[in-house]
Amino acid sequence: MRRFRFFPQKFRSVLGAAAWAFVLSVDASADAHGRFPASNGLVFDPTNADHLIVRTTFGLYDNETASAGPKEGWRYVCAVAAGFNSDKEDPALTFAGGRLVLGTFGGLVVGSEDRCDYEPVALVAERYVVGFAALPRPDAPAKGSPVLALSSNGTGVDAFSVKLFETTDGAASWEEFGSPFSVEFLALSIAASPKEGEPNAWGTLYVSGRDGNELSGYQAVVLRSDDRGVSWQRNVVPGLDGVETLPYLQAVSPTAPLTVYAAGVLDAPPLRRQTNLVSRDGGVTWSSYFEAEEILPGFALSPDGMTVAFGGEKTGLRVVAANALAEAKTAAQTNKTRVGCLSWNAGGLYACGNAFVDGFSVGKSQDGGATFSPVTSLTSACGPLECEPSTDVGMACSEVWAKEAKELIAPTSCTPAPATAPDDPGACQCTTAPSRGSAGLGVAAAGLLAFFLRRAR
Repeated sequence: MRRFRFFPQKFRSVLGAAAWAFVLSVDASADAHGRFPASNGLVFDPTNADHLIVRTTFGLYDNETASAGPKEGWRYVCAVAAGFNSDKEDPALTFAGGRLVLGTFGGLVVGSEDRCDYEPVALVAERYVVGFAALPRPDAPAKGSPVLALSSNGTGVDAFSVKLFETTDGAASWEEFGSPFSVEFLALSIAASPKEGEPNAWGTLYVSGRDGNELSGYQAVVLRSDDRGVSWQRNVVPGLDGVETLPYLQAVSPTAPLTVYAAGVLDAPPLRRQTNLVSRDGGVTWSSYFEAEEILPGFALSPDGMTVAFGGEKTGLRVVAANALAEAKTAAQTNKTRVGCLSWNAGGLYACGNAFVDGFSVGKSQDGGATFSPVTSLTSACGPLECEPSTDVGMACSEVWAKEAKELIAPTSCTPAPATAPDDPGACQCTTAPSRGSAGLGVAAAGLLAFFLRRAR
């Protein structure tokens, strides 16, 4: 258990305004925790198919308690306990084995198995971790799926230190991975596929970003490696200037390692447009299959790689066949959900939505996005994760939650749901905040709407 220091300005500067606007889909303000409350990311535990962690603009929501007992509703992990600054960053999330791993402005942070303590990784200290790539471990996921962490630090004018780090033992240890990158390369994102016939070994690796300098010019590039990062093939992404408009990798097809998906930011802030791109030849050539007059924070591939889902607040949800992307521009909207994130696993398609319009903060679809059933909302958490007082969560989160619960009209306490209750990860018997009274859902919704509008100003 350790206390954390934050380095927002130092690490934030290396990406540039346009790239960071893509990663953070909301603007900062000085009110409360600084940003419009929303869910904007989620990650599944490979050792427990029912365990889902949701990233919000003010911390993490966890659908299990710290004990191994029955689910008692969603629990809260405050940002300060998990080692990041929720006012300024949305950390990258992944699981290594059964441990939650966060990529922050200040380095890698690894959670304990009960998610009560969060330890920074000394090898990656003070490095800006921008993303992860993880491989499945179908034989024994608890042993630790191979995970790569991509870090990118500015060291001077047009000079960067980009490094990869790997764990193969559930985040117990990390080592530097691959060969050094060019000092003029600024890394933005990473994606990978397993080696054919060896699901626990790295096959094709992709890293996107900007390359070059002011004198020779900048280029938007995607680098590809087929030899575990020993060498990299450099491919330019056309249509992006490499200064303010950059490529962001989204996924690699699980059945076709040379099919890679990316998003291109087309304008510098305050304008926001995006093009969705696909390459069928490992990044050598690219084609655009959809353009939007907004940033689209949601993208997901079906587990078999045959279907593509993407969307945003205005665009809603679009779901198209991967072999018919040419039809995406004219395809009908699949669902009006104001998509804030997407993830797809064997259980279904999950989406972050707008609680007021969509009826959920996270919803689950089992019919390809046509309909969603609520999984959780911002008011679902039943207090902080139950941890010992000496842990990071135990020491930090009760005081933070007292403020958040009041503003979000969340429960102040929660008891286990009765045995006859539906098997719902959000099911619990909760006592709402007494300051809100008991005038019913209408009054609560009105108060929450007023709070959201106040923060939006």
